[in-house]
Amino acid sequence: MSPPAFTDQRTRLRRILHNALEACLYDSSEMQEDGRMLVLKAHRASGQAVTVRFRGLSSSEASAEPSAGAPIQIRGVDMASSGCLSLLGFVFPSLRSPGPGYARVRIEAGDARLDIVCQDAEWWEEDAPTA
Repeated sequence: MSPPAFTDQRTRLRRILHNALEACLYDSSEMQEDGRMLVLKAHRASGQAVTVRFRGLSSSEASAEPSAGAPIQIRGVDMASSGCLSLLGFVFPSLRSPGPGYARVRIEAGDARLDIVCQDAEWWEEDAPTA
């Protein structure tokens, strides 16, 4: 289901990812539903587990496999442009605008850089383990 047309999808997606992954450490990631979703698992310093599901996945690349426990930082969320062609996009494929309805999400997990092109994301938390 697509968000309402009046919603600023870029701001919404940035807010989701910021709320989910701020001050988190990377645990793992995996593809689901025949590559249509990417699930990223992380945890907060308190031990609380956080899961982010990137939905409507178009592509996903990583410069390297992130190390477990690596700090996560959101480096950018870019939406499709209004049909403009960019010379930089031809020279540097990582700067290409995603297609209409898609967002390019750039995340750093330690030394690894993740580039995810998706339509939406959702997240949830689980209770921290008790001692």
